[in-house]
Amino acid sequence: EIVVMDLKDWFFTIPLAEEDKEKFSVTVPSVNNVEPTKRYQWKVLPQSIKNLPTICQWFVAKALSPVCALFPSDCCYHYMDDILLAAATPQELEKMEQKTR
Repeated sequence: EIVVMDLKDWFFTIPLAEEDKEKFSVTVPSVNNVEPTKRYQWKVLPQSIKNLPTICQWFVAKALSPVCALFPSDCCYHYMDDILLAAATPQELEKMEQKTR
């Protein structure tokens, strides 16, 4: 028995620490300097970060570690925002799925 889950919009849910928001800010000048320059800051990690997949893997692994510890004889695999749960019986799989959600 297997269940496959996808974490919806996972990459848009990893918050930036308050002290790091300045590092990811974007400055947009106005046309012909008519208005003041505007500065925008990300609240979550932006998509263009090269190590974002690694960060995502770490967060998912950390979140799933209690489930893996509760069901050591079953399989709990993840890749980025996709999770695969496998168990010998439907009852075990249902328990695993409930703990994962």
